Amino acid sequence: MINTRAKLFSNFHKQKFLWLLVCTMHACLCFSQTKHLDSLRTNILLAKDDHQKLEAVFALCNEANSLNPDTLYKYCTLAKIIATQRGNKNDVIQSDLYKTQFFLRKGQFEYAEDLDDSCLFVINNTDNIKLKNRFLILRSNLLIRLDRQKESMSNSLQLLSTAEKIKDVETQVRAKILIGWAYMELGQNRDALNWFFTAEKQQKTLPQNQWQPFLYSNIAAVYNELKKNDSAEFYIKKSLNEALAINDLSYLANTYFIYGGICADLHETAKAEMLLKKGLQVREIIGDPFYIVSDMYQMGLFYADNNETDKGIAALQEGISMAYKNGLLEKLPILYTALARNYKLAGNYVQYSKTVDTLLLLKDSLYKKNSADALAEMQTKYEVQKKENTIIKQHYDLAKKDLFIYAIGGLLAITLLSGFFFFQNRRKNQRLKLQAIEMEQKKKLTHAVMKAEEDERKRIAEDLHDSVAQKMVVAKLNLEALGNSLELADQKKTIYNNINALLKESTAEVRSLSHSMMPHAFELYGLTNSVKDFLDKIHKKDLKINFNAEGDFSVIKENKALLIYRIMQECIQNVLKHSAATRLDISMTCANNEADILIEDNGCGFNKNEINYGTGLKNIQSRIEFLNGKSDINSTPGKGTVVAIYISL
Repeated sequence: MINTRAKLFSNFHKQKFLWLLVCTMHACLCFSQTKHLDSLRTNILLAKDDHQKLEAVFALCNEANSLNPDTLYKYCTLAKIIATQRGNKNDVIQSDLYKTQFFLRKGQFEYAEDLDDSCLFVINNTDNIKLKNRFLILRSNLLIRLDRQKESMSNSLQLLSTAEKIKDVETQVRAKILIGWAYMELGQNRDALNWFFTAEKQQKTLPQNQWQPFLYSNIAAVYNELKKNDSAEFYIKKSLNEALAINDLSYLANTYFIYGGICADLHETAKAEMLLKKGLQVREIIGDPFYIVSDMYQMGLFYADNNETDKGIAALQEGISMAYKNGLLEKLPILYTALARNYKLAGNYVQYSKTVDTLLLLKDSLYKKNSADALAEMQTKYEVQKKENTIIKQHYDLAKKDLFIYAIGGLLAITLLSGFFFFQNRRKNQRLKLQAIEMEQKKKLTHAVMKAEEDERKRIAEDLHDSVAQKMVVAKLNLEALGNSLELADQKKTIYNNINALLKESTAEVRSLSHSMMPHAFELYGLTNSVKDFLDKIHKKDLKINFNAEGDFSVIKENKALLIYRIMQECIQNVLKHSAATRLDISMTCANNEADILIEDNGCGFNKNEINYGTGLKNIQSRIEFLNGKSDINSTPGKGTVVAIYISL
């Protein structure tokens, strides 16, 4: 008996201590959070110029999880005004990032998705990969809230792949948490835990201030779903400590509600109620009506399960009032359903009946609201269709009378036409077959000519490199050896030096010619590096060359890649010989089973109508046609030239 009393006394003090601890931690967090946000607002007021002010506003908006949505909207609007005035595209897009978060917090998912799509479309044309990743993170979050978990998972896997390429560990952890969350929403708890634990392992390599919220709370939620209460409680305590450490109010509110659910499953009713109330208090600090109403629904169900129907009724009535006030009409059915349950458990069948009637009227009203326009449209279509059917029947009766007369004439006409089209089609097929044979022969001939040309280039290049160049090098070495053994007069020394310089220059030119005919970089490193190597060897005064290549060019077969190299080589040689340009921009892209090449210069240009297609341009055109490609040349005298080449792979 004494031991039982001692245990009860100990449990009472433990419960009291826990209440006191959580209340103290909650008060400290709210104070520190308010102090931190006030400090960020002060920085905005003290900013000396627009640059400092914009940085201060961005710093405040980064605390979006702890800001009231209306406050977030106020400052993201201010950020966009400043960014627009300064003309910085990335800053404008970043301000839209916070506006997207505002729409997400308000539950306006359609606006959030549209803004996220438009920003990602714009940012794909920039090199700000970190900002792009933040939008991708936001998109995964949004897709999960829209119950499009598989799309969210696909988006997060793309984000993970990008983060791994640039070795961004923090974003990798975020992506893995989002993938785990998607699995959790699909009810695939084991897969969810695997992703969460992989994220936890990688997160430990980061500084603690870069740890991601919601990881431990998600692990706890999965364990609670699997009825592993000890593991769930272990991780939710870690989540609570982390939420308090990083001052993230949304994270803290979620942690309280998950912890409350765990305690409810453990039949620790008082503790569960205390945690749910704390979660609701934190949510009210943030001022997020969408989630406050959802939390009140959960509170109502909790009180119903614990036969505290008075508390459940009060919470649900407050939630219903807030839903009406904030236009969250889609939340009303679940709130009235939970309210009816509480009235029924309380034995108040009068109010239960009234609530059920209200729920039915509400559902009927929502149904009518959503379907009235559709019904009106259907009624109109029905009336129109009815009239059309009458007209069709009348036409049918008239047509039936003339059908027999027309049938014979029609049959005769069809027979004649069929015979005519049969012979025409046969002639056409024969003509097409002949054309196909001619095209195939032409293609084979072109391929043979090009192969012979490349083989001859390779043979000449090898002869130049292995024979002529080597002999010239040997001759130069012998000449130097002879010069060192003789004492020459000044005049003869000058002649000797001239001969030596000519030999050196000729050797370099022979090697350059050998490499241009068959570049060694092509065999070793592929197409893009060969082009870059070719461009690096161009030393022309006052000519700036910019080169950019995107995509995987290794998928192109070697014979096609060599032809593409020859096309670009010929185009670049034309620029060097004829354009007198000071700038040459070259870009190569390999994507969607297509290679796109753009060669642009600011030279003298030419009139396309007066162009004389010499051997070089003919070679370019024949190679492009052989590759089933297309080319477009745009040039104006005095305004440079643009050559665009598209080759299907």
